[in-house]
Amino acid sequence: MFGRLALAVTAVIAFASASVSAQEIVLAVNEGVTYHEGGSVSERYKPLTELLSKELKRPVKVQNVDKYTDFDKGLSEGKYDLAFIHPAHIGLRAVKSGAYSGLATAKGFTDYRARVMVKKDSPLRSMQDLKDRKIGVPSVDSITTVMFSASLREARIQHPERQFLPTRYQDAVPFMIENGFVDAGVTGSNAVEKDWIAKGGRVLTETKPIPIKQFLASKKLSDAERAKLQTLILSLSDSDAGKTVLSKIGVPGFVPWNNEVMNQATTRLGI
Repeated sequence: MFGRLALAVTAVIAFASASVSAQEIVLAVNEGVTYHEGGSVSERYKPLTELLSKELKRPVKVQNVDKYTDFDKGLSEGKYDLAFIHPAHIGLRAVKSGAYSGLATAKGFTDYRARVMVKKDSPLRSMQDLKDRKIGVPSVDSITTVMFSASLREARIQHPERQFLPTRYQDAVPFMIENGFVDAGVTGSNAVEKDWIAKGGRVLTETKPIPIKQFLASKKLSDAERAKLQTLILSLSDSDAGKTVLSKIGVPGFVPWNNEVMNQATTRLGI
């Protein structure tokens, strides 16, 4: 009798655990190669997951996904319910697939551009002049390099990746130019660009802007849930609790997803 009762209790607990797990929302996060102070991703995103859980009435768990290829694969397989993602091409691909909706983009990141740096006395004068030149870039799958590659293709330079010398950190690119490892270098960092100019360097050209740091929601969520989430995200800067969230994740706020702009970016990047 006791044995049967124990088995029944175990079955109930297992069923309850499975139900809770099935209801859990996964928020996948990738912040790019960014230097953050103030704790781990799980700590910094806790105020946001608490607000999201309250709004959806379901537990929300944050999952840090460092590798862009892993994030891309996870989105394509529908592993994530929500995503806050730095590399725009991966987010745009997920939206184009029809599996995700774009909700918002971080303020201050809607005009992201890749800049091409050269020495002051460099003979290079235009994007076309970069043909057959060695170019220092961030990692080849970074949004900065993806944007730059698209611009080179627009300039009718085929297979631009053959000219690239990649480095993980953008602030290493100026060193590559200064020491003659490359003829030009690419950055999306305003700080790197400003420092380069201050040292006497020159910016040759820049790409067209694309919004980065996107907030996406899976279409597995209901229309009502996605609408609630969008309203919450866009209104974070209007409350003390929301301002705490923004301070923790390092953005000033969010603006609505712009379908026209994002569709143009998708086409430009060849997605």
